[in-house]
Amino acid sequence: MDPRQIIRPAKRDLRSLPGKTNIEPTEQANIAEGNVWSWIHEIIVASPVQPVANLGTGFVDFNPPKFVLEAYKEALNNVEYNQYAPITGLPSLKLAVSKIWSPFYERVLNPDTDICICNGAQEALLSSIMAFVRPGDEVILFEPVFELYVVQLKLVGATAVYVPLQPPKGIDTENLTGNDWRLDMRDFKKAVTSKTKAVILNNPHNPLGKVFTLNEIRSIGQICVSHDLLLISDEVYERIAFDTPFTRAASIDSTISARTLTAISLGKLFNATGWRVGFVIGHARLIHHIQNTHAVLAYASSSPTQAACARGLLEAEQNGFWEENRRDVKARVQRICNVLDEIGLPYVKPLGAYFLFVNISKIKLPPTFKFPRTVTKHGSKDWKVCYYMINEIGVASIPGSCKSIVQLVTG
Repeated sequence: MDPRQIIRPAKRDLRSLPGKTNIEPTEQANIAEGNVWSWIHEIIVASPVQPVANLGTGFVDFNPPKFVLEAYKEALNNVEYNQYAPITGLPSLKLAVSKIWSPFYERVLNPDTDICICNGAQEALLSSIMAFVRPGDEVILFEPVFELYVVQLKLVGATAVYVPLQPPKGIDTENLTGNDWRLDMRDFKKAVTSKTKAVILNNPHNPLGKVFTLNEIRSIGQICVSHDLLLISDEVYERIAFDTPFTRAASIDSTISARTLTAISLGKLFNATGWRVGFVIGHARLIHHIQNTHAVLAYASSSPTQAACARGLLEAEQNGFWEENRRDVKARVQRICNVLDEIGLPYVKPLGAYFLFVNISKIKLPPTFKFPRTVTKHGSKDWKVCYYMINEIGVASIPGSCKSIVQLVTG
């Protein structure tokens, strides 16, 4: 049977499924069900146009570098790497992380107390949030925002407070860069209340591709210091900041570093998102609590993957992979830009990461096309465009609506 025939009725009405009970899901399950990735996945699977080119999710369509694949293959033949790894990570991987990232922070990262290896940056972020954010706390996010943060905050009963990154004039007609969008520090300061617990910074930014400047990050950090806030810095795209200097939040000064947690994705670094391995860096006083939440959420991360990444990190430092990959990603981004130029759609060109924020005001949808309630309930054009493109063209993107700018789509 075509899997689309299974998923369509199942998602339309769960009550029609066999095995009826009175068991009700938790509020957390209902929160998770509403995420945009599940919505996109369901539409992709059900689309009459197959295969669908998924340009909305952060993964690539080519293999990791050969030296990392070879390291993975060798790890599979090692008995040790086919069993549980230590809870906080393989010693070899933590040592490699310490060796490579310590110089950025001008302090020696203790492999055992300053680093926690996790199942990707997603779990690293959730472990960080669960370790410090309580129900009723407020956490500041910069908008447009990567929706994962919103869902994770809801899971712990916290409230997301949005501070918009301000676009310049000409957004409706001109191509912009991610760094044309600015953070107004007055808006940021106004968002801080007695309930504020943390700030989540995404740099380079998804979906704008903005690479925050040193002054911007210093100002964010200083506000965190003055209000005693935690700074969670999601830096998964740190190695693909193209031509703009990249500043690590924890590298600015000791007062900011003391309250900063940095999340890194090794899957992103090596173009191996299916490997699900990442880590958190911070001071021991913070990392201790993350190690505890990580132990409950995941116990440990994949042993052979950690072993491969440990070796891969050290080799990448020597063989020029970081720069080669940066050039390759930049060229791929430019090819998408060329296509958008040809069809006349303005966009925000990233200065880091591989997402484009596209202006869809010129797109005309057929007036007779029928959209389901799951689309129309959002009340914005971008959800309709995404649904239409998947079902009629076979190209997937992610809706980019936010309070400050609506009718934009990332892809």
